[in-house]
Amino acid sequence: MIPFFKKDFLVYWRDRKELLISFITPLVLITVLGFALPGWIENPTKSLEMKVAIVNLDNEKHAIEQFQESLVSRLTLDEGAKAMESRLGSLSLSKSLMELFQSEEVKSIVHLQELSSEEAHQQLEAEQIEAIITIPDGFTLAALNKIALNDGNGAALQLTAGKASLQVDVLRDMVDGYLKTLNFQSALHHVGDMDMANVENIGGREILPGVKTVTSFQYYALAISIVFALLVSSTTATKAMTEKREHTLQRILLTGSPPVQYLSGKMSSTFCLTMLQLTTILLVSHFAFGIFPDRSPQFWLGMFLVLVLLALCLGALAALFTALVFRLEDSVASGLTFLFILIAGTIGGSFAPIFVLPGWLKSAGEWTPNGLTLAVLLEWLQTETASSLTVPLVKLGVFAVGTACIAVWLFPRRERI
Repeated sequence: MIPFFKKDFLVYWRDRKELLISFITPLVLITVLGFALPGWIENPTKSLEMKVAIVNLDNEKHAIEQFQESLVSRLTLDEGAKAMESRLGSLSLSKSLMELFQSEEVKSIVHLQELSSEEAHQQLEAEQIEAIITIPDGFTLAALNKIALNDGNGAALQLTAGKASLQVDVLRDMVDGYLKTLNFQSALHHVGDMDMANVENIGGREILPGVKTVTSFQYYALAISIVFALLVSSTTATKAMTEKREHTLQRILLTGSPPVQYLSGKMSSTFCLTMLQLTTILLVSHFAFGIFPDRSPQFWLGMFLVLVLLALCLGALAALFTALVFRLEDSVASGLTFLFILIAGTIGGSFAPIFVLPGWLKSAGEWTPNGLTLAVLLEWLQTETASSLTVPLVKLGVFAVGTACIAVWLFPRRERI
């Protein structure tokens, strides 16, 4: 295997311009993105700021009076139940909604203003606001009837936006959270006699000790170095296309060497080049920007193990791409390779910050070697918990072995080359 490893490594070394670009470009991107877009990581709320109008079409005072009158007519209720319903009738749902948007955390993101329906839609068309929250007529009465008496279909708020955006998605999640809280209160009321005035005291926010914040330089250093390592495997396949046209493999087989040794050279050279690229980029970034300050030897050992398994996966991918080159037409093989790199890079958080992706895409991204590596390294940065590495390392190992086996199975036998 060593002669084949030497051959493929020298092929890379002869193209020094491409090799230099593959090392310098990631460092340039890390520098530019780290300084230009720090808010994506350290201060994500800055990029989520939005102007929102709230339109209240409901007459809450009249609705509460109607609700309390309906309670009086329910003679079958005992005194304890009547008292509970009366307390519910005194709740102000619109006030609780406004309190949500007036909290310190939400005020820094959502700039709310009360407008009439006509003014709000005019400003939305003029793109002066991002969205409109409408409290429809009958909202309070329908909500109280559902919460207190389990009567009717409940109530819904209306969210109107001119176009889809990350800000609108965040606002929709806030409104959904408010409505889920009302549903939660209703469920608590129906399963037991609980004072609804104290519901807001249930739960809270807890800060986990020992969890560090991931900085923009840390995120971009990991994401960019991983995606450029992923590109090394496709570069290996590209060089295999040249060897296919020049009948290099046929000349190798004439020496009596088995075809699997040709694949092993691709895999081993890709592994070594990937490790060299990853360690160089991360170490230069660390010493240039101090992205991993005051880290323990355990941290560096854990990161090294993850990178080794990633390099093995990418070496196996290079072997698989090479097998496809000898099985398919060059254009088809290069198309499939490009498609895999594009999909894996996108859902794995290498082309876009992983935290802006939908939940199902994040889950799908962890089935790719680059996505799983990025996810586990970000968790390792925050916690340095050894148990968090076990399952991901096993997954990466299984991926490497499985992909290498598929590559050997797909690669043409001696008699078919």
